[in-house]
Amino acid sequence: MREHITYPGDFPPLNRRVVVRVAPAEAATDGGIEVHEQEWGTVITVQRMYKVRCACGRSWFELELPKFVTCPACHKLGLVPR
Repeated sequence: MREHITYPGDFPPLNRRVVVRVAPAEAATDGGIEVHEQEWGTVITVQRMYKVRCACGRSWFELELPKFVTCPACHKLGLVPR
């Protein structure tokens, strides 16, 4: 995609036809960053993950949102607020 700034005076009158030309997708390098366009697919299955953090600083992930958790580092039992 290319950036284009349009000003109110740039629009043609409403009765005229306008030909729009779109450049094909291409790889561009600007400042060392390479940009590619690609088509996205469709997601079939989604799984939710919850990141849990203890007061001791340890964090971990849970696949289900539990009511109580035990920290794997300090073994404290904690209540998960909802």
